[in-house]
Amino acid sequence: MRGFWAAIYLSLLDMRGDLRRFSLVLICLAVGTALIAGVNSVGQSISQAVNRDAALLMGGDIEASRADRPASAAELEAIAKFGANARVVDTNIGAQANGSDAFVDLVAVGPTYPLMGNVSSPQLPADQKPFEFLGEHDGNFGALVSGMMLSQLGISVGDTIDLGGTTFEVRGVLGDIPDMNARGLRLGLPAMVSTDGLAVISDRTSPLPGLGTFFRYKVLLDGHNPEEARGTLAAALPDGGWTIRTAADGLGPMVRYYDLFMRFLIVTGLASLLIGGVSVGTGISSYVSERTGIIAVFRSIGADHGRVLLHFFTQVAMVAIVGIGLGVLIGSAITLLILPTVGTAIGVDLAPVVHVEPLLVASGIGLLVVFAFSYLPLQRVQYISPAQLFRSNGLAAAPFNWRMLTDIPRMLPLAIAAVALLWLANVMVHDTRLIAIFALACIVSAAIFVGAVSFAQWLLPRLPEPENRVLRQAIWAISGARSITSSVIVAVGMTLAMLVVVLVLQVNLRNEFLGASVFDAPTFVATDLFEDELDALVAVQKEQPTISAVTATPMLRGSLTAINGKPIASGQTRGPEASFLLSGDVPLTYRAEMPATSKLVDGQWWQADYQGSPLVSLHQSLRAGLGVNIGDELTFTIFGEPIVAKIASFRDYAWQGGIEFLATFSPGSISDFPATLFATITATPGNEDNVGHLISEKLPDVRFIAIGKTLGQITTALSQLSLAAGLVGGLAAGNGLLVVIGSLAAGRRQREMEAVIKTVIGERRAEVTATTLVQYFLLALIAAVLATPLGIALAWVLSQLLVDVGFSFNGPVLFYVNLGAVLLLAVVGAATTWRVVSQRPARFLREVN
Repeated sequence: MRGFWAAIYLSLLDMRGDLRRFSLVLICLAVGTALIAGVNSVGQSISQAVNRDAALLMGGDIEASRADRPASAAELEAIAKFGANARVVDTNIGAQANGSDAFVDLVAVGPTYPLMGNVSSPQLPADQKPFEFLGEHDGNFGALVSGMMLSQLGISVGDTIDLGGTTFEVRGVLGDIPDMNARGLRLGLPAMVSTDGLAVISDRTSPLPGLGTFFRYKVLLDGHNPEEARGTLAAALPDGGWTIRTAADGLGPMVRYYDLFMRFLIVTGLASLLIGGVSVGTGISSYVSERTGIIAVFRSIGADHGRVLLHFFTQVAMVAIVGIGLGVLIGSAITLLILPTVGTAIGVDLAPVVHVEPLLVASGIGLLVVFAFSYLPLQRVQYISPAQLFRSNGLAAAPFNWRMLTDIPRMLPLAIAAVALLWLANVMVHDTRLIAIFALACIVSAAIFVGAVSFAQWLLPRLPEPENRVLRQAIWAISGARSITSSVIVAVGMTLAMLVVVLVLQVNLRNEFLGASVFDAPTFVATDLFEDELDALVAVQKEQPTISAVTATPMLRGSLTAINGKPIASGQTRGPEASFLLSGDVPLTYRAEMPATSKLVDGQWWQADYQGSPLVSLHQSLRAGLGVNIGDELTFTIFGEPIVAKIASFRDYAWQGGIEFLATFSPGSISDFPATLFATITATPGNEDNVGHLISEKLPDVRFIAIGKTLGQITTALSQLSLAAGLVGGLAAGNGLLVVIGSLAAGRRQREMEAVIKTVIGERRAEVTATTLVQYFLLALIAAVLATPLGIALAWVLSQLLVDVGFSFNGPVLFYVNLGAVLLLAVVGAATTWRVVSQRPARFLREVN
């Protein structure tokens, strides 16, 4: 045992002053470990909070909802069989008081609401339900409204407010409600009334198109399993318009966005650790090659293979412990900082706690990656005699002996490490597909790069020699130095492939969060305008630079009555959008051009001057919701006249662009019907209030609804996620470029020796440096050409199967990143050669010998 510790002590002494050689390795390991540790700590906190508070967060164990009508008596009876239940209606209406308007997100609650938790309001007695508190007194029903609405309308508790044309008494300030986040992304200032109060509102029509009414029934199960109860309740409600959710499903879309972001971080963390592994392999190979003198001495005095491996594995372990330790500390700090922010965004109480298990998993993955990538370089020297090691003196890397892979005892530790790595990765991700796809992609990519190296070295000597001397010598160097060529292309190629994956996924996430187009969200909207009112609004815009944009869209109402000739009553619908479209007369429009806030998912948009038979473009959710596809025919009844339109496309639209229509017709299809106008007004930043007062003064008969602040509140969290995705992508890019620089360590001493010898025999320093520049430019170019399509293909697979977002990639960004990597490798390689050839050859040769 004393000899064991002595060997470790000697190894650490031998390493003195060499730790800085592994600075790139340390950075890569720290970045990958920090991402994995932080992501899994945050994910575990969210999972624990959801498992603990899911029913409270949704206000029940399960929820049945639909968008077209309330439940029938038979359906209410079926719901009641599962346990105590509460009725909630979500809708949007307009509010007026003191000559001011507000856009309201109205919650109407039944007698038993809430089943769990409490409605937060200073005026609501703790022992009284909101339904009773908001009942009719002195001829008026009551309402709880948000503090922001009180300020916007200039009213106080005890005043009256018009909701949908009906007078309500403001009886308190509305704070939190138990199921606020389960309601999803809502537009408007929140207010609460009773369901009896909702029934007396004279105008329950949403002032904006595309926003419907949702009827929700929350159930506190009586001895039923939530998943089993969902299936049973779905069977008891055979009408296809119902959506059944369990508490685990009810945290709203923000949880999905954070889940997407965390999946992206996991992929980035795995990619960063793989990049770190490539850096480890390159660094260790170069280090071992330069330390062949030590290895030769050990072997000559009788040291066995185990003694040599212990010496260098001790040094590798020291590097790994430092890098992974830094990553764990950084990941823990990030977790403590962001957990409260994430919890606020998704409406879950997340205490700043660091979980031990994710840190141990991240550390284990980091250590296994280091072991796996350093094991083969250390094993390669075991097959070389001491005499060969003395002769090489670090000037040539040991050639790879493929027979080593058939040596089962030697490969057994590597196989065990690979299995352990896959097991830990699965513990971390809980997604076998992700691990399998990632592992398979790495193996296939490595095989492609190795095959490309062999093909290039076979092809280059057979090509006609170029006349340019520098280019000719660069090609000779590529085809002659097999170990250097292979190491650089594989290292740079794998790094760029992972970098492309991260950058493509980052673009797709940003598109998912913020939409594919860049635009300003509207500040105000107005409905049912006439042409003269729009002309007056445009005139105001021309006079006032504080109004940056005014847009208008025709709007009329119609009902969907048939699909492919079959009456709609015989069809089945899925999802709230389809239910809303079938709820009666809904807002419709026609356009020549697709708006900037939309993106085409399937099909084609019509030509701007199209005048053929009616076509219609639908929101993408209606494909499954109505069970329709491109080419199917829909019959709409508009002013009593049936209009048959063929589905031309499905599109998605970015909600931050304001309000959109579920169904948009081609020009000429319905333009002969009377229509009003739906307008959006965008104010320059900082002038929203002034513009609101101005347009209300200029057009007193038009009701303008302020939605800019509401949209801004919704977009803040997703903008932060988008920014974070961009920062992570940039960090990964920087990490990858560092590894590209680190790949120059492969064969460094051999390259420097060859450069010095060339200068000794009379070759000019500029020509030697130019040869290195061209050599590494070509090597990096080969790697980039192979890595880019491989990375795009892997990113497509991850986007389609795992991350579940639309796929696109930013060609210019990928081009510039690849160009930067190619130029960086070439320039830094040339700079290192210039540094060597600029000093006296005798000094360098003495250092080598």
